[in-house]
Amino acid sequence: MRSFKRIGLTGLSIGIILNLVALYIFQRPSAEFFSTLWWNAWFPNYLVWLVFVLIGFASCKRA
Repeated sequence: MRSFKRIGLTGLSIGIILNLVALYIFQRPSAEFFSTLWWNAWFPNYLVWLVFVLIGFASCKRA
């Protein structure tokens, strides 16, 4: 289950980088954080990867 955490963190990192590239380099209005277009375009991405991270942390065995 450690792979869920690793995949989730990688996905979140890629999503954040793509969001910042779209905002600052391509100047896409859908990349402005928490705008109406952002919720449609980016929020599902963050939600999916956050669920992966939560599953990864929840499934870690406590020593």
